[in-house]
Amino acid sequence: MKNMSTDELDRFLLDMVEQEIQKDAVILDLRYNTGGNVHDKVLNFLSQKPYLQWKYREGKMTAQPNFAPSGKPIVLLINEGSLSDAEMTAAGFKALKLGKIIGQDTYRWIIFTSGKGLVDGSYYRLPAWGTYTLDGQNLEKTGVKPDIYVKNTF
Repeated sequence: MKNMSTDELDRFLLDMVEQEIQKDAVILDLRYNTGGNVHDKVLNFLSQKPYLQWKYREGKMTAQPNFAPSGKPIVLLINEGSLSDAEMTAAGFKALKLGKIIGQDTYRWIIFTSGKGLVDGSYYRLPAWGTYTLDGQNLEKTGVKPDIYVKNTF
């Protein structure tokens, strides 16, 4: 996912569902992701677990038709270019124990802002909300560390 916009979320979900039968595992690449605000939908989707199997008469047993990603191995790729909502997604992925995170520490560029218009028509934005792990770590200061560190070199 190049960002965490609704359009990119829709592309991600369609890709996952259309190609489910061909996938043995999932690699979610959030490297160089510029952020947005769809982390909750991504994490809820990835958290789905299989709950039924079925088959056609004497056919082959198969999982339910709705793709349940956490029934297969999942890895998440991050790096120093994974910003904002990509960091929230990575932190949630880790907290929910959905799989291994591979790459480099995220950039620590996660803060929600609010803005106001001025009388001259200009606009300003100020940091308003912080994002914290369940144990109280400020993601703006800690970022998200991968489980498996991979140093990129030229």
